Amino acid sequence: MKKERLLYGFRILAVLIMTVQILCGFLWMAVNLYQIPVFGDSTEYYNLSQTLQVDEYRPILYPLIIRASETLCAHLPFPYQTLLYFWQTGTSFLSILYLIWQLGTIAFPKVKKRNRKFFVTGSVFISLYTMCIPMITFMNFSVLTDSFATSMLLFSVGAMINIFKSKTFSPGSFVVIILSMLAEYTLRADRLYTCTLFLAICFIMYLIKIHKKALFRRAAVLSLAAILLSTGLAGTINHFTQQPGLYGRIPTTFVWPNMEANYQNFSGEIKSIITEEDAKIFDQHNNNVMYQMAPLLREKAGTERAEELYQEMAAVVFKNQPVKVVWDILEDIACVYFTPVSAFLSSLGIVNTADNWNLHCVSQISPSLSNFYYYFYLYTFMIFLGSACAALLWKFFSRKMSAKRKNSGAEATKNSVKI
Repeated sequence: MKKERLLYGFRILAVLIMTVQILCGFLWMAVNLYQIPVFGDSTEYYNLSQTLQVDEYRPILYPLIIRASETLCAHLPFPYQTLLYFWQTGTSFLSILYLIWQLGTIAFPKVKKRNRKFFVTGSVFISLYTMCIPMITFMNFSVLTDSFATSMLLFSVGAMINIFKSKTFSPGSFVVIILSMLAEYTLRADRLYTCTLFLAICFIMYLIKIHKKALFRRAAVLSLAAILLSTGLAGTINHFTQQPGLYGRIPTTFVWPNMEANYQNFSGEIKSIITEEDAKIFDQHNNNVMYQMAPLLREKAGTERAEELYQEMAAVVFKNQPVKVVWDILEDIACVYFTPVSAFLSSLGIVNTADNWNLHCVSQISPSLSNFYYYFYLYTFMIFLGSACAALLWKFFSRKMSAKRKNSGAEATKNSVKI
């Protein structure tokens, strides 16, 4: 009875905390409805929407969406970014709800069958809570591709889950995969590779599970075909809309934030263009690749030579610090997959992520609200995570001790019988 009361109290507390976060999220959205966070890429995307001329680093879809928002808002009483935020937030909520629904169907099939109203209410509530995670809210209220791209990924993952759990053929899920992946690939250039790899890994993991049913085999083949089809369509669209080298960008590989540490090993030509002070400033923020180093190299060495020199610097950095470069890449990947934990550690100065910078960018209008909203989530999430880990450890050791006592009792009984 005591255990049940404790569990009930914890559930009530969890619901209250989640409700506070949802309310904070909607309050923050209301306050920032007309604002544009000061991300450098936002200005670039807006400028691209005016010309619709993109290079190999920026696909065409997001500038088109901004152009459509601005065109529609010419006849509406609010600016284009407000309409864009509505679109991004609505798409984000639907993608989260779609994924939560698929996961809930697997985890709680009896609840869905016996009490559908409770299942629907719970799915919507958890989806609202997830949408109101500060990192997601900030992303939805920024003029950046991250919101739509993440939503498309959630749609595709939810569709794959539905395909492999369904006992019947589900053509709609294949359409969702094709359309969401096509949208994602034409939103962000890097997703053409990372998301294809991610979905291919999911596909292989399902194949590893020994399923011999014809439905499963057909679903696996069609899923892979859907992924490849969306990749091919996106590649074709990007090929005909992008102009490689149009803006003379340089890649960010390896050099940031390692330029100052390797400066003395660079060639004389590089040192004649970049001073040691330039290298020190460059390492301070990753935005300096685009806004400091790229213009400097292009101005002094020309567009073509600038990229060659940057690649030369990347080779020097990797030769001198291969372990650090690989570690930085792995750390970035880990921070992406464990964002709340990495953000919490970053707030304590233990790891270095972009979360503090992102918080700064979105806090220009309401710093107090933004900070409360952000840190309320981080600390409550860590409390939830810590409680869950403690409960799992308690359950694990309780079972161990119970099994040990049973073995001891059995051994004692056996010895007494012998006597």
